[in-house]
Amino acid sequence: MNTDTYLGSWELIPELCIYERGEAPASALYTVTESEGVISISIDWIDREGEKHHIEFGGVPDGSPQSSEAPGITHMTLTRLNSSTLDSAAYNGNEQTMYARRMAHDDLLSTLQRISTDDGEFSVFQVYRRLDA
Repeated sequence: MNTDTYLGSWELIPELCIYERGEAPASALYTVTESEGVISISIDWIDREGEKHHIEFGGVPDGSPQSSEAPGITHMTLTRLNSSTLDSAAYNGNEQTMYARRMAHDDLLSTLQRISTDDGEFSVFQVYRRLDA
């Protein structure tokens, strides 16, 4: 049985988020599951204008490069650091375009993302509360 504490369903707490660019979504559901050694991450969010968005990705959390079909991303890595910390990185060729760390503690999950664009780099910090406690 997997006891990784980042696994589960999480609800965004917008007022605790810090965005260097833009603003936090009005709401979001962040789901992390594991099946037969493969991690799946699904994020559904509603932006401040009321538009719905969805993204899914995942893979084996051993740090190995895994191909991606997402636009502008050639491959990604997913790394389980310990039972409460999961990292991911996205690449376009040899260039890292995004890095994210998820850390779970009790009934909270924090995510820190570092994103590189043509306009420079910026960070996003989010806090979620567990829904499936």
